[in-house]
Amino acid sequence: MILLIGLLWALLLSCGHAYQGYLGGNPNFVLCDGHMGTAWYVDRSSLVVGKYAPPQYILAVNVVTVHNADRGNTAIDGVRTMRYFYNSDLGQMYIDRNGNDDWRYLNPRGSWAETGVSMPAGEIAFALAYRMKFYGIYSDSFYDRI
Repeated sequence: MILLIGLLWALLLSCGHAYQGYLGGNPNFVLCDGHMGTAWYVDRSSLVVGKYAPPQYILAVNVVTVHNADRGNTAIDGVRTMRYFYNSDLGQMYIDRNGNDDWRYLNPRGSWAETGVSMPAGEIAFALAYRMKFYGIYSDSFYDRI
């Protein structure tokens, strides 16, 4: 009976999805989201400030994709540059859809289908650049990684 309980406990522990807070332990790659085995990491070394004119800001950052990250994979499968516009007076964040100022609002109350990886990556970019939360809607552990 004790052996059966031990096996069940081990099974439960191994079933949870675990994404590394930093890709391969490298603090330059900060976990921003994980979904269905895929993880996305913001490359902190890629952060570029495009506009600093409070209350308006434009930032760009590279986000890397890692498939099967929940199983320990650390191989980068893709890199995408994400560009953001922030208006701190209005408390609004936007993502550039096509790299030509085609801004789409990222609603902090939107579903994952609406905001996906874009919103947490934008939150990390702002925190990296200015050491402040923008929406401030994520857990303490999310911000502690930054």
